[in-house]
Amino acid sequence: MRENATISDTVAKPFLLPGTVVCNALGILNNSGDYSHLVRMLVNSLIWTVAGVIVMAFLA
Repeated sequence: MRENATISDTVAKPFLLPGTVVCNALGILNNSGDYSHLVRMLVNSLIWTVAGVIVMAFLA
């Protein structure tokens, strides 16, 4: 990991955590081409879309 983390890295880390956890559980490394990024994007999109729909269902 880098020595200096930017503010944006710190803010984004909790939002990207679900995808990172899934990739680690599946054993997909950061160095495995574009697949790790695609899996992270898919998982994060699914989780945060579902979370947003649930929140909006309770607010409406």
